[in-house]
Amino acid sequence: MPEILIVEDNLLNLVVESDLLKSCGYDPIKAKNGFEALEVLSKVKVDLILMDMELPKMHGLELLQQIKCNPDTESIKVVAVTGNCDPESRQEFLKAGCHAVLSKPINFDRFGSQVKEFLTVMSSPH
Repeated sequence: MPEILIVEDNLLNLVVESDLLKSCGYDPIKAKNGFEALEVLSKVKVDLILMDMELPKMHGLELLQQIKCNPDTESIKVVAVTGNCDPESRQEFLKAGCHAVLSKPINFDRFGSQVKEFLTVMSSPH
């Protein structure tokens, strides 16, 4: 089973995303900020990170930069899960290294299939 890390400071969003993933058969790991996420990444090899971009203590773009600059984590697929989905923000997140952008509020009906698609598409050879 793929390892998925959710990085989300809003407890309700964290619980909802986690519960939706659990209902699809995943057992996500949770982090409430960038520092917790880096701690998890130092111990566990994850396949996908679903990351809020507006995080306390360390902005999502800063966390993304740290992930992409570390040889141990640079190949992890990161999906921005954000309320900032205007075209400029979306482009900024993709340019910084996100593989996709999901807008908040998340679509409950599509979330599981979107995550499955990210894992499938992202793990296939290019």
